[in-house]
Amino acid sequence: MLMGLFGGGHRAGRVETVMSGIVADRCWNDPALDAGVDAVREGHLRAGLVLLAETRGNPETRALRVDALGAAAVGLSREIHALLTRETPPQEAADILVWLGRTLIVEAWRIRGGGFADTVGTDRFKLFHRTLADARDPLLAAAELFPDDPVPWSCLQWVGLGLQFDRNDSDTIWQRVVERCPTLFSGHWARLQLLSEKWGGSHEEMMDFARATVANAPHGHPVVSMIALAHIERFLGRQRGLLKSKRYLAAMRQEVTYFNGRTLDEVAAAADKWCMSALPHPRDLEAHHLMGWVFHAGEEKVRARWHFYQVGHRLHRAPWSYTAGDEEGKRAFANALIELHLA
Repeated sequence: MLMGLFGGGHRAGRVETVMSGIVADRCWNDPALDAGVDAVREGHLRAGLVLLAETRGNPETRALRVDALGAAAVGLSREIHALLTRETPPQEAADILVWLGRTLIVEAWRIRGGGFADTVGTDRFKLFHRTLADARDPLLAAAELFPDDPVPWSCLQWVGLGLQFDRNDSDTIWQRVVERCPTLFSGHWARLQLLSEKWGGSHEEMMDFARATVANAPHGHPVVSMIALAHIERFLGRQRGLLKSKRYLAAMRQEVTYFNGRTLDEVAAAADKWCMSALPHPRDLEAHHLMGWVFHAGEEKVRARWHFYQVGHRLHRAPWSYTAGDEEGKRAFANALIELHLA
């Protein structure tokens, strides 16, 4: 009742209206991929193969489309496998196999769920591991058929993360990625996760990797947004630790102080390296979400507004849904758009 008296009801209605216009699973500017995802979800798998065939000389676009089509084909991994015949040309077979591997990875992680290990039951863990293991052979076969392609190796990082590969094996897979595409956005995202504390690494190693990525990135490349992702991961990791140990005041203090001048300066320098000479990139919207989220958390409203203006109403799950479900992540994004006068 009081919310209605003070305008809360109006605000809630406005949030719902903005949420209804948010596109939550298509963080890209690729109309052909939009159409292809729709077609694959309807069972027209050949449409996915057409899209992948177009990307054999462009690893960044290939990685994005493999990710998107893998998510669109969840539950259809057997049907993708059935596209392979003895007459399938090698390059098309590589397309099918990398798609199959990525689809199995998405299926496996959905089986596991997004919680921490102690929230996953034994039976679900077994099925998760078995499905992830099934993804390994198609990806290795795709890599053999198309030796210049970094995407199978990038996808294998998620297999290694879930199956807890030996660090030397994980490092070897990473080396295969950067030998083929030193700036592959999806490869860097997966590598940063592997180095993070929550997956057995450390905040220090993760931050070192992100800073080296920024230093080594060419001007105009969105891979520099790994520094924003690293800060988000470190912030959330510390928050989890504080809350788990019931240090609630410390958690509240960090929420206010973490995204301070020093952090914002570091992220802003990386953003400038990218945006002041940016060239169009398939992962631009994802990078804008990461940068914008940090600036919004740090009350840098001008910068946050600029980055969120670039994404329009296309939402990327990370980092909005990291600490809540997808619906709450969408709600948080809608609130940010309203606060910044973008909706």
